[in-house]
Amino acid sequence: MTVALNPAPSATPPTSSLREAARLTDLLHIFDEEVQLCLYPRSPIEPITRYFAAAREQGVLGLGFRLVATPGQALDIPGLAALPGRDALLQDMAYLLDMYAELIGCPQVGMRLEVLDRAMCPRFHVDRTGVRMLCTYYGQGTEWLSEEAADRSRLGRLAQGRPDETSGLIRNPAAIRQAAPFALLLLKGTQWQGNDGRGAIHRSPAPDPLEPCRVLLALDAIW
Repeated sequence: MTVALNPAPSATPPTSSLREAARLTDLLHIFDEEVQLCLYPRSPIEPITRYFAAAREQGVLGLGFRLVATPGQALDIPGLAALPGRDALLQDMAYLLDMYAELIGCPQVGMRLEVLDRAMCPRFHVDRTGVRMLCTYYGQGTEWLSEEAADRSRLGRLAQGRPDETSGLIRNPAAIRQAAPFALLLLKGTQWQGNDGRGAIHRSPAPDPLEPCRVLLALDAIW
């Protein structure tokens, strides 16, 4: 995949910490100094949705995996259940791996598939990473707050143990955003050059009582 170096103007304001990408090339806005999060909506890939639903129903969903992958090479993940839709999942993960590696410019990628039945990171936080890609394949998507909707002076330990909902971190509860399944999120962390004290403010969603299972793909650059 080739990513053009001249992205089209985004629909979101240039001063916003969020950029909503209308096309893949808009993901290049993650390199803008003020941008902390890029969102690229995608339509659900039905064979993948059916794959995870069937794996959950049959009790073969597993615990996910962690591996180091090289762009351009075939993914070999023997732990994935041999059900219809497995090839579609491998194809999409390889596609996202190659896209992410080309965007960031890294030779290898740390790839995690998390299978969860509870919120992995229930409080709003910032990652100690460079730029991470997230894609929820099944269940509830990642939640985040824009810079304008959060008070960073109440983030993490600065909340003094109080819940996010009462600490003052969330300026406006109605401003909490959530990614839809299959959407791509690029989250800038504090280890990105010049981004210390900043970073995308996000959290895992509360489990859906009717369907608590969540399957999340995370990609991190390795040099």
